[in-house]
Formats: sequence, structure tokens, C-alpha cells
Amino acid sequence: MKRKIYTMIIAALLSAGIVAANVRLSAIRAGAPKLESMAYIPGSERVKPFMLGFNTTYAHYIWISAMIYFGDHLKSDRQFKWLTRMLDMITRLHPHFHEAYEFAGLMIPDVCRDPDAARIILERGMNTLGGVRWNIPFYLGMLYNRHYNDPERAALCFAAAARVPSPQSGKLARLAAHFYGSAGREDEAMDVLLFLLETSENPEVRRHIEGKIGEFKSKDLKP
Repeated sequence: MKRKIYTMIIAALLSAGIVAANVRLSAIRAGAPKLESMAYIPGSERVKPFMLGFNTTYAHYIWISAMIYFGDHLKSDRQFKWLTRMLDMITRLHPHFHEAYEFAGLMIPDVCRDPDAARIILERGMNTLGGVRWNIPFYLGMLYNRHYNDPERAALCFAAAARVPSPQSGKLARLAAHFYGSAGREDEAMDVLLFLLETSENPEVRRHIEGKIGEFKSKDLKP
């Protein structure tokens, strides 16, 4: 009986929240003044046991709210002080929500100017989805390269992305090899190139990689 009551309460809260988001969106479109409240965002993922399985549903609601919030501020003051918290909580409540990781990896470093927060969220995504979604380790690798000037960690991320079966595996393997080379780790670069040579079915790609392997071997032979 208690479970039914809790379920009804949560469903009512979700419905009220969605209605509030729709009212807010209508007010924005009508040009009405708006007071921003983020009271509906949980302060911690420790609320998950009390959501009785509705945590993924609530994560989707916060996602919709985050997109409304982002679009609103993108067209006005370009201040996104709540966006990081919203994306962080979405990925805590629903760790398999890959769209949120992608958005965080692209938007938080640029519009929120907080690469550290983006790194934390993307690393969470790596732990959950890094073996099935190549773009999460790819975004993390780009973050390490662009904001931390760390080609070695970038190479590790690109190599992880290349190991995920996808049409992008070849490009990602070449990218990983390039960054390993930039970091002075030629052995790892060679391993990535050999992986690409073994897995590619494109003869042009294979010829190109064979040439790269030849370049690496010639460097090793020099006194």
C-alpha cells in the first residue's frame, strides 16, 4: 500500500513538473517575465532509492528542462550557471543516457567554460558506456587535448574509442596513433597502427597504414 502511495506521489510530482515546464516555455515564447527556479533538481543521487524506479523518467524530465533552459539563455544572456548541475544530475540518475554525455562534452567546456566538470561527467560516461559508445571516449580525448594539453591521455581515449566497433574505428585508430607519437610513445602508436591494419578492409587505408608503419620502423633503425 505504501509503495502505491509513493508511486502516486512521484507520478504527481513528475506531472506537475512537466506542466510547469510547459507553462514556463509558453511564458518565454510570449515574452512574459520569468523567475528561474531549479528546486526540482535533486541535490544528490542518493534520492534514487526513494524514486521507486522513476529515476530514469525523472532524468528525462530534467533533460527536457535542460534543453529549454539552454535554448532560452542561448538567445538571451548566454549565462548557463545551472546547465552543469542539470547534466551532472541527469547522468547520475540515468548513467546510460548517452545523449547527456555528448551534450556535456561539447557544451560545458565552451558555453560554461568548465572543462573540469565536463571531464568528470565524461569519465562517468566512460565507466558506463565507454565500451559501446565511441563518441564518449572521443569527446574526452578532445577535451584532454584542447583544454589540458595532454596528448598522452588524449591518445588513450582515442584508442579506447577505436576499440568500439563502428565505421569510425579506422579514423580513431589513426588519431590515437598520431597522439601517441606526439606524446613520444611510439610503441603504443605502432600497436594502434597494427590494430588498424588488421581490422581495416579498405585497401587504400591498408596501404596508407603500411606506409606509416614503415615510417615508424625506419625511425627505430636510425642510430
